[in-house]
Amino acid sequence: MMDNSDSSSSSSSTTSLSATPKSKNELSSKNEYFAKTVRDQFFRDIIKNEKNWSAKCAICEETVLDNIGVTSNVNRHVKRNHQTAYNEWFQKLKQSEQQQPKLLDFISKKGRVSSPSKQLYPPGHQRQQQLHDAIVQNLIIEAGLPLSTTIPCLYRKMNDMLKQFCATAEYISLTLDIWTDRRTRSFFSITGHAIINMEFKSYVLCFLPLYGSHNSEKLLEYYDLTINEFQIQNKLCRIVTDNASNNIKAFENLIIPGFESYFDDDNAPDSNDSGSDQSGDDSYDNAMTDVMSSMNKTLNVIEDRFDTLASKNGLRLPCFAHTLQLVVQDGLKEATCIKQAIVKVSKIAKLAHSSISFAEKLETIGASVPKANKTRWNSQLYTVQKILEIPSVQLNSMLTELKRKDLCLGLRDLSMLNEFVSLLTLIGEATTATQAEHSPSISLVGPSIVSIYYDLINERNNVTYTTTFCNALLSSLIARFGGLLKSLNIEFDMPVQKKGTYDLYEDPIFLVSSFLDGKFKLKWITESGLPEEEKVDVCTKIKNLVFDHCVLL
Repeated sequence: MMDNSDSSSSSSSTTSLSATPKSKNELSSKNEYFAKTVRDQFFRDIIKNEKNWSAKCAICEETVLDNIGVTSNVNRHVKRNHQTAYNEWFQKLKQSEQQQPKLLDFISKKGRVSSPSKQLYPPGHQRQQQLHDAIVQNLIIEAGLPLSTTIPCLYRKMNDMLKQFCATAEYISLTLDIWTDRRTRSFFSITGHAIINMEFKSYVLCFLPLYGSHNSEKLLEYYDLTINEFQIQNKLCRIVTDNASNNIKAFENLIIPGFESYFDDDNAPDSNDSGSDQSGDDSYDNAMTDVMSSMNKTLNVIEDRFDTLASKNGLRLPCFAHTLQLVVQDGLKEATCIKQAIVKVSKIAKLAHSSISFAEKLETIGASVPKANKTRWNSQLYTVQKILEIPSVQLNSMLTELKRKDLCLGLRDLSMLNEFVSLLTLIGEATTATQAEHSPSISLVGPSIVSIYYDLINERNNVTYTTTFCNALLSSLIARFGGLLKSLNIEFDMPVQKKGTYDLYEDPIFLVSSFLDGKFKLKWITESGLPEEEKVDVCTKIKNLVFDHCVLL
């Protein structure tokens, strides 16, 4: 999506571009205003919809359509149809950037002698403090220059604020995680979550580098230091952690079978002029592969130690997002039945991003294909969905014209792909919903799992080509979230092989939290696929749980 800066530039560009010249001679006027982007310079009358936006070319009056947050079509239009005007604007932009004053010009100028009549501000002067703040913001933060006296002061101020947060909160839950950056450096983080004055707040309490062999004893030491420093030993209500190696495997290169070729760099002929505003960064994945095997052993030990710590008081909760990804991973292992159809879709998507001719043909019918991400399976699913939205007759006609008849989608391909998308849609929506940063997501767990479970039960009776895939998803869902489904009096009609999170999801907090969320209350039970008599029993059970907790409080 376009961010706020884009929005503001869009509205301002509409006003300023109403006077945008419509001839190349006018475009080269000396007093002409020129913008920093192709969109703002050459387009006006910008209209934004939910999924796309359009603008009218200020030179030829043609309307160009593009996805929200993407400008590849408008860039391509100007470069292809108004090359001279584009070159003139680009040269002026380069000259403008070269004329901008640089930080070093101010810092390295020599020979400046202060006037003796000018006195220094005293340390506590308001103007002196403003200068200090400006240096911190503009030099230290933006330019990365060190200042040994100010940074510790800012750190202490922030640390005091975190201590105040912990002191004010009545209950705190923690998220424990290990991060590895692109240079394979490891960090241990603890994030605290609390509701204060009816507002949900989350703060990182520690983010510590791990040097050498970061074994479980060292991390447990960091954990103890953190909770002691912030004095939250008696305020902890839940600790969210999960099997570390499984977490990594769940997100590492989770590719839909058949999509592998999409991420292969085959140096397609048109790839140098794709017009895309986005660039891949798969080198990170390759760098991470070298350290994963050694990390996994350590992380498994760490996870066991934290689980032992949390289980003493029943504090431990599994990470919902990671567990859900493991369900998808289990299902995709059995999705080979539709691999050939997915291969066609992945090649169509790659062609849309590498062939200008194909991209322009899609543009003429108002269609586009989003770029898939190697480590986000739901982005690959979204790519499949967008291709299925293109009328198959028109799509196959374009592919035939491009002499790529081998990629044409037949009726069988379309049926397979529609079944595949139908099975994963709810899981994809749940994955996206749980990624919200400023709202608690625990209330989503119960409604999401119940909806996914009954959706898979219904789809199992309707699918033709993806039965194995559907059964694999259903089996994994029960094996990992069975405790939650069991607490709702749901009986399974297939053998259950419990996974490590099965019993953890039987925690009543998943029922209570959904009830307390105004979006759900009891509707997720009364509108579910449960039998009517079971709905009554479960609703009564949840009400009693809430009442019991109120009595305890």
